[in-house]
Amino acid sequence: MAMIDTVDRFFARLLRVPPPTQPLAETCDAGIESEVDSAPATRAFGLSLLISGLRCTLQYIILPVVLPLIGFATDLALPLVILLDLLALTLLVRSLRYFWAVRHPRRFDMLPLSAVILLIILLSLGFDLWRIVA
Repeated sequence: MAMIDTVDRFFARLLRVPPPTQPLAETCDAGIESEVDSAPATRAFGLSLLISGLRCTLQYIILPVVLPLIGFATDLALPLVILLDLLALTLLVRSLRYFWAVRHPRRFDMLPLSAVILLIILLSLGFDLWRIVA
């Protein structure tokens, strides 16, 4: 459990969440984590996934393919995608912060998926910002 407590404290610091006052083993024994309301975290996490999916659909299907086919092209496409990137990034970090703040029992389960999505969003945002500068 010492390794899990160390990882837990590391991500609490990374997400700027106050560190836990009790070690993870004590909270599991006390049954504290089973009483956590997961609805806000699940809603925020699901919303960030939905916005990421919407961003991908807009960026890779609607904006480059559908709009030129119907003869409609706009200069607002890139700023719109950047805005959606920032919104998805904000919601993803917000949901992770909530998972850690309430010491949600499934927070470590969400971490790998969140890391992959975070990497994809950051790469996409970096590429879009590079296209604006170049």
